[in-house]
Formats: sequence, structure tokens, C-alpha cells
Amino acid sequence: MFKRLLQTITEWPQKMFRRDDAYEFHPTMAEIEERPVNPLGRIIFWVIVVTMVFFVSWMCLGTIDVVVSARGLVIPEGDVKILQPLDTGVVSAIRCREGDFVKKEQVLMEIDPSITAPELESKKETLRYLELEKMRLNASIGKGGFSPDSKVHDQESIKTQRDLYRSSMLSLTEQLNAKRAELKKIEEEVKSAAKDRAYNTSLLGLARDREKRLKAVADIITRNEYEKAVNDVLTYTNAVEQLTHKLEQLAQQKNQVLHEIAYINESFRTTTLKEYSDKHKTATEIGAEIDKTSFRNQKQRILSPVDGYISNLYFHTIGGVVTPAQKLMTIVPFNTPLVLKVSVLNKDIGFIKDRMPVSIKIDTFDFQKYGILNGTIRSISHHSTDDEKLGPVYEVFINPIETTFLVEGRRMPITSGMSLTAEIKVGKRRIIEFFVYPLIKYLDEGIKVR
Repeated sequence: MFKRLLQTITEWPQKMFRRDDAYEFHPTMAEIEERPVNPLGRIIFWVIVVTMVFFVSWMCLGTIDVVVSARGLVIPEGDVKILQPLDTGVVSAIRCREGDFVKKEQVLMEIDPSITAPELESKKETLRYLELEKMRLNASIGKGGFSPDSKVHDQESIKTQRDLYRSSMLSLTEQLNAKRAELKKIEEEVKSAAKDRAYNTSLLGLARDREKRLKAVADIITRNEYEKAVNDVLTYTNAVEQLTHKLEQLAQQKNQVLHEIAYINESFRTTTLKEYSDKHKTATEIGAEIDKTSFRNQKQRILSPVDGYISNLYFHTIGGVVTPAQKLMTIVPFNTPLVLKVSVLNKDIGFIKDRMPVSIKIDTFDFQKYGILNGTIRSISHHSTDDEKLGPVYEVFINPIETTFLVEGRRMPITSGMSLTAEIKVGKRRIIEFFVYPLIKYLDEGIKVR
């Protein structure tokens, strides 16, 4: 059976292309009527039909990837570090060059601190003086003694504050001593008046007893003697009343002096506490300013934030003036994962989702020769940024699955700064749609035209 099939296949071209001359000797009309039709035309027809059916089926059933192309760059995780000065200043030293490997916290550039250093020292001196004043005020209200440290404060400031402390305490003591002397005098008067009242009270008792005895024998004594006894009672009674009134007045005077002493103490304490509060507030403000100035002073030394390589050095002039936020240099972090940052057009961003597959073509390595890399979308920015050429674009970050190409038998890694084209696979579409869609769009737009 195999031999028959092989024989049939072998003989078929011979039969097809063999010239049959059996009809050549017939009359012309008979030859035309009886000669069979050449099968070549039929074969060509069916080949065309089968080919068309195949291509139509392929276009209807076959699909291709729909991609969104975006241009971008290879960047390190966390992006390239840009170093900028905080304040205006004069560059006093440049301690690195382009391409140098630098360590974290390494000094890269120094800006002359002659502007911030005197200001910082002045504020520190002001703060020390305020602390000395606070110490004096605390001592004035009895919270510890006034014994400043000569290692911290200068002798002149200590002497000034000690003189102020002695002067204020002397003034307070003099006022209190004057009132205490007045109080002592009143207490002595009270003591004397109380003694006199007690004496007159005892005499009043005796006078009343005598007046009672004489009243009982008034008819046998002289009138003058009885009247004298009555007058003695009245005299001692008035004396006791006067002394009682005087004691009441002295008690009021004593209370007044005690109130004045308390007022002097309270007034001194209130004034001192208010002054202390003002000094404390000022010291707090000065402390905040010192922190701010210290921070500015520290920023006069430009330090590397990471281990990495100096990519670009934008300033090369020692003695030159730098301004705030001016670019000084860029550092590419060392040994950090690489990320691809691409800019997607506004019209395409709606089709892109997280974790979509991406084909990456690195410009340095021709994809037709070295192939492509694969990756997935990591994140999509939530707001567009304006690009001078492309208009509003969205930044999309891609994690590459591979980061090396096989070049002449060696693995060559991609590096930060390489440009690329990312083709984000957003879906699939049937092949026939690419041919039908323009026609449908044309007809739809044509119907809408009046």
C-alpha cells in the first residue's frame, strides 16, 4: 500500500503536465469540444481559495499583544541623590571628583562657616547670660543659693549678676526691716497699753468697792468724800475705756503692718517670678534659634547620604558662591536594586495596572541582537507631571526580572542612567480587528457628518 501511494504521488505531476496529443488530429471544433479542461487553472483557483480561507481564519482566530510604549531610564532604588546647600555661602573646599566612590557621612564639600559661626556663638553667649539671670532670680525667691560656675560663665557676668542679687536682696531686707521695726514698736505700745489697762482696771475695782462702802454710810460722812469716790470710779472707767480703744487701734495698726510685710514679700516674689518667666521664655526662643543655627552650621559641610559614586559634579570653583537649593553634585547609590522609571502618556495611563508584564528594550543593547528584558509594573503615580515635549505624563516604576544581557559570552549588567523603551502589555486583540476597526471608525465618523 505504501508503494502504491508513493507511485501515485510520483505519477501525479507527470499526468498533470503530460501533453495529451490524442485530440490534435481531430477537427478543430471536435478537438475543442472533446479535449478535457487543463487542471492547472482549477488547482490555482483552489489554492487561492484555501489560502484566503486560511488567512481569514488566522485573522479571526489569531491574537496579538496590545502594548503601550513608554520611554524612561534605569535608576537605583530611591533614585539618584542630589546634594544641595541650605544657605548662601562661599565654597572653601571640594573633597571629591566625578567618579569617586564615597562612603556614607563622608565630607564632600565645605562651605565657609564664617557667616553662621559668629551668629551661633553670639546666641550661645546670650543663652548663657539668660541662664545666669534665671539662677539669680531663683536664688532671690529662695530656690537655692546663687553660686554660678566660673567655668561656664565669665567673671564679669557673674560679678554683674551677683551685684544685682545683693542689691535686690538688700532693698527687700531694708523694706522688711523698716516694717519689722514699726511692728516691734507697735507691739511694745500694745504691751505698755495692756499693762496700763490692767493697772487701771484693778484701780477701778478698788474705786467701785470704796464707792459702794461710802454709799452705805453716806449719811454719816461728808458729801465731798462720797463725791470724790464717785469721781474716782468715773476717772478709772474712762481710763480703761481709752486704753481699750488704744489697744484696738494698735491691733489694727499691727494687722496693717503685717499686711504690708506680706505684700512686700508677695510683690517681690511676683515681680521676680514674672521676670523669671520672661527670661525663661526668651531663653527657650534663643535655644530654638541656636538649634536652627546649629543645623544650618552643620549643613555647611556637605556629607554623602549613602555609599555610592559621584555621578555629576556641578560646582568646581573654590571661593565661588553657592545659593540655596543649587545643584552641587549627584550620587548614584552603591549596591542598591535597580528600578526602571518610564513616562506614560496621559491617553495610555487608563489601561495600565499594577503587576502587568513589561518587555524592556535597553538602548545600549540592540534588542534584535541581544534580546529584551522582562519586568512587572511596581507602582503608578497618582498625578501627572508636565513634560516639555510630551505634555502631561504619569511616572510608572517597573521592577526588572533580569538585569543582565549575554554579550559575546559574558553577562553585562544594566547600569543607572541607561535609556530604554518599555512595552507594557495591556491586553490582546484579534488580528482582524486591526483591519475592521479603521473601517468602522470611518463609517461612524462619516454618518455623523451632516
